[in-house]
Amino acid sequence: MKPPARMERESLSMAHLYQLMNTWRELIVKFFSDYPLAAALVTLLAIGMFFLLQGESRKGKTVSNLLIVFIGWLALVPILGLAVTVLGKVWAFLETTIPWFGEVLGSTYRVYQHHPYLVLIIVGAGILYYISWAWWPRRPRFVRSRTLKLLFVFVAIVIAVQVASPLADLISPSASAASQSAGSDSKKSR
Repeated sequence: MKPPARMERESLSMAHLYQLMNTWRELIVKFFSDYPLAAALVTLLAIGMFFLLQGESRKGKTVSNLLIVFIGWLALVPILGLAVTVLGKVWAFLETTIPWFGEVLGSTYRVYQHHPYLVLIIVGAGILYYISWAWWPRRPRFVRSRTLKLLFVFVAIVIAVQVASPLADLISPSASAASQSAGSDSKKSR
């Protein structure tokens, strides 16, 4: 029979383990409810990692591959949740200290809300431009450092999004304009 002190220590450690697991579950649920897009991307990354393990380095070890990917997913979701929370606080700080910067990026985000495919295509083109910069035959020679190249591409993306937004509104009016016209029609019928 175990001594009472040892039984008390084991039950205490099990209580801590149960509390840790419950807290971890709450972190994952909070991350999925607060940031569904980021959580979905992490899940897609985990699925891709599973297929990569299955196809290349660990063929035929399905159970252990699932376990590795699941443990990685369990670790990455709360870490990414913390990173997104910190980025939100940094964003609030930048918005307060540099209001014009917050206004420009906020405007870009509003364009993304109305025309997400347009913004994603422009961002993808900017990333491709940055990657292909070294092979570009007549690239600007004044931009030599990587930081300046990133800044140049970032500014170009923001300008392109701001210019393309009114053009996209002409082709496909935003949801808010459609809902406003529907609201005015219902007022006329009364």
